[in-house]
Amino acid sequence: MMHGNVKEVCAHLMASFGEESPVAVLVWTLEDVMDSAECMDITEKEAGRVLEFIAEDGDHRRYGIGRDEVRDMLTNLREDEAQAREVTVSARALAQVLRVAGDYMRLEDAQGGEGTAVRLWPEEHEAIRTVIAALER
Repeated sequence: MMHGNVKEVCAHLMASFGEESPVAVLVWTLEDVMDSAECMDITEKEAGRVLEFIAEDGDHRRYGIGRDEVRDMLTNLREDEAQAREVTVSARALAQVLRVAGDYMRLEDAQGGEGTAVRLWPEEHEAIRTVIAALER
């Protein structure tokens, strides 16, 4: 699959297949993606990212691609970006949240036995330790 402007795609097709080879080409444009996800208030930037996903994703060759798949790709893109974003909060607010989380984990240990919270939430436990270390700097 390929993603690029018309000139790049045509050059690739010419180099790969020549002028006389019969081919079928399915084209998704920025406007097609935006129309498919207009109910989700998609931006041009997001539509461009979805076009990249269409070019990278091999499943559509077997199963096809339509509005539902475009919307799923946009949802996944937004979820990935939401998880990767960085936020700024005061050290005081962060310390208060960590205190509550720590209290909850200690309660879980008291009820389920020592180490229960770490076994249940190892990633969260490590994240808490990382943030506490950052606050202590």
